[in-house]
Amino acid sequence: MFSAILHVVLNITLAVFSTALTVISGNWVFGVLLVLLSKWRVVAVRPRYWWLNLKANIVDFTVGISLALLVYLVGVDSLNVWHVIFTAIYAVWLTVIKPRSSPLMTEMQSLFAVFFGSFAVALLTASIDPLVGVAISFVIGYGAARHIFMQGEDHDFTLTTFIFGLILSELSWVFYHWSIVYRLGAFAIPQFPIASTLIFFLFVRGYRSALRHDGKIRLDDILFPALFSVSLILIMVLFFSEASFNI
Repeated sequence: MFSAILHVVLNITLAVFSTALTVISGNWVFGVLLVLLSKWRVVAVRPRYWWLNLKANIVDFTVGISLALLVYLVGVDSLNVWHVIFTAIYAVWLTVIKPRSSPLMTEMQSLFAVFFGSFAVALLTASIDPLVGVAISFVIGYGAARHIFMQGEDHDFTLTTFIFGLILSELSWVFYHWSIVYRLGAFAIPQFPIASTLIFFLFVRGYRSALRHDGKIRLDDILFPALFSVSLILIMVLFFSEASFNI
């Protein structure tokens, strides 16, 4: 019990310190570096296992680094409510979501990676080359899809993970040229993370259906997720895409 409590306390401390270092320094480097240092066990093995460990931890890296970047991107002049929100999300990720391994929690972990990874990419592409955003989006999509497929019995999934990585990178390119955001006070949520998460949700529903039915996707398994995802994207694009030139 003491070990479990200590583990929770240390993870919450990591989330708080990551935000504190970013806000105090006014630089994203220190918060991201702390997140990377917390993953020291990835390289605490023989070098031949490093690449395998890196691929297995893409989702965790994506969520941690993205939240650290988002803390910086919401402004570091002073502590604000968004810093508290992103810190709380990271603490919940570390203590509640990340340690679980059930199919539902595995799916949620990947959805977290797609949403927050795409979120950070969408905001960063305002100041970096869009091709860099496309490349990062590919890695996010690849890692999220791989995280789901690792739970199945079929381990020949390389092509499928690359396909979803390509889909996410293409979405990044499209939404770079269609940069619509929704304001929440002084902060803005782009369309890209919303659309990419909905598409990934549909992607996962199709995969789960194929697992249950010998590789065949049943229409009744994906009909509601498809209608929900497509309808929400169409409503978002057609009715809530008013251009804003002052973001």
